[in-house]
Amino acid sequence: MLCLKDVLLFWTFCHVLRQAWSEDELSSPRHVHVNSSVHWSPATDSPGIKYTVQYWNSDRKKWLNVSGCVQTELTTCNEVSGLGCVMVQVLAQEGNRTSRSVQACSHADSCSPEFQLISEEGLLMVQMVKNNRLREDNAGHFEYNVQYGRDGEELKQDLYTSTSFKTINGLDVGQRYCVQVRYFCYSKPFGTPSTQHCESIYESERTRKMKIVVIGVTVTILLGVLVVGLTLFIYRYHKKVKQFLQPPLRLPDHYFEYLSGVFPQQALSITTSPCEERHDLISIVCREEDLSDSYLIPESDREHDYDSPNGLDLLDHFE
Repeated sequence: MLCLKDVLLFWTFCHVLRQAWSEDELSSPRHVHVNSSVHWSPATDSPGIKYTVQYWNSDRKKWLNVSGCVQTELTTCNEVSGLGCVMVQVLAQEGNRTSRSVQACSHADSCSPEFQLISEEGLLMVQMVKNNRLREDNAGHFEYNVQYGRDGEELKQDLYTSTSFKTINGLDVGQRYCVQVRYFCYSKPFGTPSTQHCESIYESERTRKMKIVVIGVTVTILLGVLVVGLTLFIYRYHKKVKQFLQPPLRLPDHYFEYLSGVFPQQALSITTSPCEERHDLISIVCREEDLSDSYLIPESDREHDYDSPNGLDLLDHFE
């Protein structure tokens, strides 16, 4: 409940403060328009309110009071007829309070041009929405000042045209450009510059398709040249390519150890143990008559018998 009470108190305080501020702020003049003179309607019916009329001096770039129309109680000012193309503003004043100014243009339907942008590839088309009476009243002394530049940069490029249509050429594709238009009368700025309108410059569909075709053809040709060149290179240097692709030759580690002296010198000795053959002793016992018979056999026959496979028969005979 306490919180709701605090909120209501705060809302009442803000409401009272706003009413006090609105009462303190002086109302601006109404229905300001310019033809041969400046006319306006009183801000309020309260007496004692005075009005001041000012015009914009483009050379000095400041607002100057119109002589004879400073703190006047009248609602008209006839002193602007000799100023030609001019923009004026009217302020209400009461004591130390001054209202917000209300601007109007001399011989103009608006203080700044109204236009629209049409974006195409490499260009912008500036189309004025409607013709202004300035063009009719000043004939050859009237023109539009078209300023343009890239988005985020100062509008340094100036073009002038007396028609309601202007084309800006030579713009970079993919960039965003801003345009501002202002009236010029007798080669001098008039009124206030328009609000900036920005548009991006895009490629046309035809250009985009052409780029895709060109890129595709170029890539195909490059791939063909690369494949043919690689084939010829391999055919001509296939031996070197094969040699290059072979793994490097490397000796086993124990060869390096042996050549570096690290290989352990082991005694390569073969120990042989005498192998003793055991034979049975054969004793030949011969009888004397057999021994005598053996002497009777010719020597050639004895050699033959020993050499023959049956030579053992003789031994058996002796046994």
